[in-house]
Amino acid sequence: MSEEREYLLGTDEDELSRLGFQHQVWAGEAAAAWERGGFRPGSHVLDVGCGPGYGTLDIARLVGPGGHVVGVDVSTRFITHLQGRIAAHGLHHVSVELQDVEKLNLPARGFDGAYARWVLCFVKHPEAVIRGVAAALKPGGAFVVQDYSNYGALQVAPEHPVTSRVVAAIMGSWRDSGGNVNIGAELPRLMVEAGLEIRSVRAISRVARPDTALWQWPRRFFDNYLPGLVESGYLAQADLDEFNAVWAARSADPAAFFVTPPQVEVVAVRR
Repeated sequence: MSEEREYLLGTDEDELSRLGFQHQVWAGEAAAAWERGGFRPGSHVLDVGCGPGYGTLDIARLVGPGGHVVGVDVSTRFITHLQGRIAAHGLHHVSVELQDVEKLNLPARGFDGAYARWVLCFVKHPEAVIRGVAAALKPGGAFVVQDYSNYGALQVAPEHPVTSRVVAAIMGSWRDSGGNVNIGAELPRLMVEAGLEIRSVRAISRVARPDTALWQWPRRFFDNYLPGLVESGYLAQADLDEFNAVWAARSADPAAFFVTPPQVEVVAVRR
């Protein structure tokens, strides 16, 4: 399987950098979710679809040397990157495995908790991922998931019609790849069907103003992803040019704001 097919957004250096920035911007939400999931010093935690491991290493710092973190991902390039960081920091309580998250092969009842952020929205069979994670959790162990629930509600204000066309192109490409940008709406049902008990469901929505880190988060995604949509015919070059001009205008507008695509956080526990 090629790297391009492994990840809809790719695995090149630009994407590696974007993911690092993204993790920093959303680190607060992740840390709060881990606390709600009961991750603590000494915990054994599974990082599902860990990518290059920015979150994995943060979880490792949380659980400490008395705990353990296992990161699993389908990308050889990302796994290699994470292995290098683990070796550089001398972390003996972190391990990584090259695995398809839809076909997890893990010890039964081996983990106190598991985490997945923006993973289930990309896979064709999210129910298979959830079943695999549920089997790997100890009784009382929590699966914490953060994912999109209504991507089309992304908003850039003052509004402009070209934004809707860009969002529609993103959603179309995502859907055609087998993903579901609104998977969050289905998560509680899928969790229950996998034998998990829902502990909490929270909405996540943030507002960014120009000249903030969060404002740059979508811009970096657009820069990496939208040119490919033009090449593949999902978006017209004229629409991309117009969108870039509108974004530049909003970036200079003190009245502008960006509303992130709505997400949900679901914490579910193995009975």
